[in-house]
Amino acid sequence: MNSIEFDGYALLEEETPGSPEELSEIVKRAFQSGKVMTPVGGGTKLHLGNPPRAAQLAVRSRRLSGVVEYEPDNMTVSVLAGTPLNELQAALSKGNQFLPLDPPHPSQATVGGIVACNSSGPLRFRYGTVRDLLIGVKLVHADGTPTKAGGKLVKNVTGYDMCKLYTGSLGTLGILSELTFKVQPRSESVATLFVAYPSIKTALEAAQLFLRSDLLPDAIEAWNREALESLRPSWSWDEKPWVLMLRFGEVEAAVRWQVERLKDAASKTEGEVLRVLALQESLEFWESAASAREAQNAGEEALVKCSVLYQSTAETARRMEEAGKELGARTALFCHAGTYIIYGRYRWESSDTRAPELMRQVLSSLRAYCVSVGGHMVVEKVRSEVKNGFDVWGYEAAALEIMRRIKHEFDPLGLLNPGRFVGGI
Repeated sequence: MNSIEFDGYALLEEETPGSPEELSEIVKRAFQSGKVMTPVGGGTKLHLGNPPRAAQLAVRSRRLSGVVEYEPDNMTVSVLAGTPLNELQAALSKGNQFLPLDPPHPSQATVGGIVACNSSGPLRFRYGTVRDLLIGVKLVHADGTPTKAGGKLVKNVTGYDMCKLYTGSLGTLGILSELTFKVQPRSESVATLFVAYPSIKTALEAAQLFLRSDLLPDAIEAWNREALESLRPSWSWDEKPWVLMLRFGEVEAAVRWQVERLKDAASKTEGEVLRVLALQESLEFWESAASAREAQNAGEEALVKCSVLYQSTAETARRMEEAGKELGARTALFCHAGTYIIYGRYRWESSDTRAPELMRQVLSSLRAYCVSVGGHMVVEKVRSEVKNGFDVWGYEAAALEIMRRIKHEFDPLGLLNPGRFVGGI
């Protein structure tokens, strides 16, 4: 067996349950022996979080795979946690439906891992995130006890919404075994427009103008040149360094109308329409776009996520670019132009490294700015040496003590992913 390595740990022990019942037995035995467990789905997010305090047993979900129940008329699907997202989408396509989640690496990312990491992409603008789509969960707690929350109908409204508690908890409260989602019909037609702008400020101002009109995009993204060229190196355009991308998905007539309406609206801004992609090209572009911020690369790479208010977005992007210059990195910026979340990917050549002290200093300064304007910054990916003595989450709030108490109630021995989540949970 190949060991699983992350943040300086090599997990030499591995269990791969083939059913929820087997998962329960495995976790029960580990609990009884006091063994620290690390839930692993497709392994696409092992870089996320602080270094764990300990890591002994990898509980992998790759055999816990398949659709349990699909109700096209009710627009719900129940699926085992180890199912890769692409496999679920293929099953849903038979009912002309899809799960509107587009996290990085959909062929590897499992639905359980997506929920545990609350992972999403550009489609969050129209459809929301995992918390908006998840209506039921089944999981195994640290002592092996199976439990469930929510249900298999959209109108489950009684009691606490425990689904939201487990979403994004990074496997620290339990190991997911089955998830139930509400799904959406596939669009008859999809088109994407690319409009170049001289700055992120002008791109975001145009985005506000478009959103105040009667346009209804599925996604609206503002990327800098480095970001788009890393995905489409053969494309060329003038010196405008930012590109606003809008995806429309509806019946064909509605998409065609919105495309023409956007072209007209863009002509009244500082933008230049670069190109329009039709159905198949659009789908292919957005599938690769979801993974662009975490593209696999042989060299060193760091990824930060800054969430700020609209009025601070342009300045935040400028400071992210300045941070890249200080680090001597190629900086790609990916902005959700409707929710003002900016991902910054810093990349170096494989032979080039930066001192951990310098990286911590630069990242701390960027975080301090985000906090000063009422925002937040998470370092989603950075090499393990930089994480030593540096909190990648940077979260301080009154709710943290409540989170610690919940963790203690669910996992009193601290055997599930200890230390990786917010506040060392």
